[in-house]
Amino acid sequence: MRKKLFSLVAAMLLATVSVMAQNEKGWSYAVETGIGSQWEIGGRAQYGLNKWVAIDAPVLKYNLDYGDVTGHELKIMAGARGFSPSFGPNLKAFMAIDLGYGGCTSEYSDWTSAFAFDLTVGLHVYKNLYVGYGFGMLANDGKHKDHVLRVGWNF
Repeated sequence: MRKKLFSLVAAMLLATVSVMAQNEKGWSYAVETGIGSQWEIGGRAQYGLNKWVAIDAPVLKYNLDYGDVTGHELKIMAGARGFSPSFGPNLKAFMAIDLGYGGCTSEYSDWTSAFAFDLTVGLHVYKNLYVGYGFGMLANDGKHKDHVLRVGWNF
């Protein structure tokens, strides 16, 4: 499982580097929070390859599930982020895909680890402020999927 996960992450990063990428060249950082089927908080380092593509590495997230059973999730991921051309003052769309490793625990279960997947589709609405829809999944049983509204700040 670990070899497959590392191979998948390496292939994704190599593909991203060959495509070329992002908003501005160089490093930037972001923090975000989300609310929906869970509450999440996270941060990432982002390396812009060009104005169209960026690499997210690492992406760290903590999620608090507050459904029937209170649960905690931690994820460490890497991924790619693509940007659209600007279509207004400070407006541009983006999509981010992150893959990695995560785990969860609750008051009724021990720590279980699994493949982590995260997808965000959103809009930069004002300089460094962005909002979007996020879908996250831990593939430990195939049933743990979350939907959130994300708000973040890139600096």
